[in-house]
Amino acid sequence: MILSEHVLRANWHKTKSTTITIPRGSIITPSARDFLRAQGIQVHYQGDPVETPEPEKSPAAGSALAATLAAPVPAGSPAKPEHMTHLRGRDLIPKTHPVIAWRGQLDRFDCDLVETQTLLVKAGETKLAAQLEEIAQRAQQLMTAEVKNQPLEFGTLLGWQADQIRAMSHQPDKYFGISHTPMTYQDGWVVARLNSLRSKIREVELYANHAFTDSDGNCRRPDILLHLNRLSSLFYILLCQRRSRQREPRQLPIGISSRHLHLSQEHLEQLFGPGYTLHHHKDLSQPGQFAARETVTLAGPKGQLERVRILGPVRPQTQIEVSVTDCFQLGIPPALRDSGRLDGSSGVTLSGPAGSVQLDQGVIVAARHIHLHSDQANAWNLTDGQYVNATIASERPVLLQNVLVRVSPHFQGELHLDTDEANAAFVKPETQCILQEV
Repeated sequence: MILSEHVLRANWHKTKSTTITIPRGSIITPSARDFLRAQGIQVHYQGDPVETPEPEKSPAAGSALAATLAAPVPAGSPAKPEHMTHLRGRDLIPKTHPVIAWRGQLDRFDCDLVETQTLLVKAGETKLAAQLEEIAQRAQQLMTAEVKNQPLEFGTLLGWQADQIRAMSHQPDKYFGISHTPMTYQDGWVVARLNSLRSKIREVELYANHAFTDSDGNCRRPDILLHLNRLSSLFYILLCQRRSRQREPRQLPIGISSRHLHLSQEHLEQLFGPGYTLHHHKDLSQPGQFAARETVTLAGPKGQLERVRILGPVRPQTQIEVSVTDCFQLGIPPALRDSGRLDGSSGVTLSGPAGSVQLDQGVIVAARHIHLHSDQANAWNLTDGQYVNATIASERPVLLQNVLVRVSPHFQGELHLDTDEANAAFVKPETQCILQEV
């Protein structure tokens, strides 16, 4: 669920509530987050216990701070010097004060976090982006709790309590099957980003220790330090989860597409006769697709290809898929295309037992692509239309770049290559491809 500033404003003005409850995993836009901060609205995730804040003590009960916060700034007060800033209320301090430095570091962390979320969403990593949104909200709560001098209970983060987060971060071999090992570039940019956020929040923790701990070792904000320490551990958990999942090779079988064509019903009838229907020869690897018994001849300016198999069922438009070598034999320029993108492609003449069809376009060299079932795509954090790299694990290994991913609940996981690519890589029936980092 994505919450925008417009939606938040529309609902808040009805109730003027100081809290808002949202589903876990929701993503709050930056402008909406600024609105929540400006209005002092606390975000509560569904399923988390609701904390009831303790009533504020009155100044008469000995809270000098409460009196300072409540007192208005008198009219005609001298202008604030540029080297000073307000800590709380009218309390002016130098901008070099440790608490101000800590606040600045927390703001810097928030910027890095939002930037990472933006990159994740662009890459289709919406699940991880939503997890980081919950962390972003907790960071905002930390800032609010410090500015208002209010305690902040830990509760849970991503469904884990503080002691659970500590245990998992200290024993990754037990929980994720990996040991404490240095990262490498092969772990990918997502792991690198998570570790960068982990390093930044550890820096924020150091600033917090300097701001809230005196020379005798007494800490006046142990709740803030607990949060920062566990946030560091939480990023480590997320990157361990990622590394553990990436250790399992994302392997797929390889399907070799020989020259073939898909016909529209109109062209099928022109080639084979009115009312003609295709006859099933054998099923293909993708559910619902089949090779028909019928074949046609393709003729180009320099040559022809006979007995080119028709695949069924019929499609809205005719599309012919051949290799670059086939294009040379036909005497037509090869046009590398994703399926369905026929504009600017070459044309040929189709001949069948009942007639012929002259095509001005429709002959393509199909771009390499991957078919994935929706469940498999979700498990691998891949989305329809995404591009990945893949290595063909053969006697002659080949790295394929910019391979289009197609996702559907009707697909079966498979990499599709044409005969030229498959032959160049020594692909055999048992050869597998391994998907690399996006």
